[in-house]
Parts: sequence; structure tokens; C-alpha cells
Amino acid sequence: MEQPLSDTELVVATPERVSFEYQVAGLGTRGIAQILDLLILAGVLLGLLFVAIAMGQVGLDTIAYLLAILGSFVIVFGYFWTCEAFWSGQTIGKRVFRLRAVGDRGEPMTFFQAGIRNVVRIVDFLPYAYGVGLVVLFINGKGKRLGDLAAGTIVVKDSDSIRLWQLPGGGPAAPPLPPPAPGLAPAAPVHKAPAGLAPASPAELMLRRLDPELRRFVTSYARRRPQLPLYLRTQLADLLQASLRGAAPDVFMQHGPLAALDYLADLENQ
Repeated sequence: MEQPLSDTELVVATPERVSFEYQVAGLGTRGIAQILDLLILAGVLLGLLFVAIAMGQVGLDTIAYLLAILGSFVIVFGYFWTCEAFWSGQTIGKRVFRLRAVGDRGEPMTFFQAGIRNVVRIVDFLPYAYGVGLVVLFINGKGKRLGDLAAGTIVVKDSDSIRLWQLPGGGPAAPPLPPPAPGLAPAAPVHKAPAGLAPASPAELMLRRLDPELRRFVTSYARRRPQLPLYLRTQLADLLQASLRGAAPDVFMQHGPLAALDYLADLENQ
């Protein structure tokens, strides 16, 4: 569920009752990123034009004409559609200026959403220089052009910095037998397991010591982690820093909150 706070903020609540905040991209930053993308496209189209002219000079006029018309169409729409669909909602311009298009609930943008967003770009561009898009941006007050409204997307700012432990594979591998971490709630007295039942593993004993709310969150996170993009996992871990510092202090101090959260999730999946 999304809760718009202002024209520049958007708070999204997950089913686990954890909220994280997006900063909606401003018109100026989006415009500069768009200019960079258009300059890149202009360079590619200029190269295509030279190829078409060369083909025309050798007598392939029909092929040169088709290449210029159809090739330009494919390049313009294919650039935005492909980049945003397979590059987590970013084009080169958006990546340079740390912007990203996401779904209204903070989820990664789908291939279908990227397609709708960029097909409607034709209308946004009318009558020229994104005239319709600018009008719609000012009217709806949510930083959405017509393509965003049609596709259910929004352009937000990425994190200001990415640390080493936030990179894929940057988290430590979970040790097979985690040592007891200081700062946890006192462990319940250990009783001998009834006959025929296997004793609890060290990982299970560690998880039992967690705060119940944190344990429920870790369980849900471990189940949904493969579907969560890195930037969203990072934001969720940052919101739980205090709890993660107490639950896995060694991992937290060495690698940061995301590594601590992934460490607990790995224990949950054992």
C-alpha cells in the first residue's frame, strides 16, 4: 500500500508491516537524464543515417529507405523499452543521475509495464518537447507523466551510496554452526529432547532467541528474498538496523545490516 506524503515523498508499506520511503524524482533531474538519453539516441541514429546513405550510394535505395525509417523506430522505442525492462527500470541517463522507474508499490517494473510506459511516450511528447507529459506531471501532483499513470509506475531516486556489503555476493556465507551472539535475550533452559525427537539445531536455537516480531519478519523475508531487488532489500535492512545489530552483532559490525539480515534468512532456510 502506498502513502504519498508530499509531492516528493512516497511511503510504501509491505505485507510484513514494514514501511520504506522513496523520494520521487524531481522534474529537473528527470529532464537532464532524459537529455542524456536523447543525446545517446541521436548518436546512434546519426550512425544509422550514415549507413543508410552509404547503402543508397551503392544502389540499394529501397533497403536504405527501410533501414532509415524502421531502424529509427526500433532504436528509439527499443532503447527505452529494453533498458527499463532488463536494467531494473533504468536507462543510461537514469543510471547516471541515480533514478529508477518502479511500480507504484515499490516492486520492480515488469516487461509489460516498461512497454506500456514507453508506447504512451508518443502521447507524452505531443505536441513537442514532452508538452502533454509536463502538463500531466503538474496536474496529478505525484511526479507521474501519462506513461507512468498508464503503466502504474513512478520514477524515484536511488540510494545516495552503495557500500561493499550491499553488492551482490558481498554478504558473508553463513557458517554451518553459528556461535551464540552477545546481546540476545537469555536462552531458555535446555531440556533433554524427548525420546525419538531430534534436538534443535544451533541455528534453530539462535532463531528462537530473536524478538518474535523480528523472527516473523525474517521468516517472511527469507521466503520472498528471491523476488526482492537489491535496493529494496537494502532499504528494509536499514530500517531494522537496531534489531539486526543485537541479533547478529558480529556480522553486522563487519559487513553491515543487509548482510546481517541475509545471515538470519539463511539460518531460517536451513
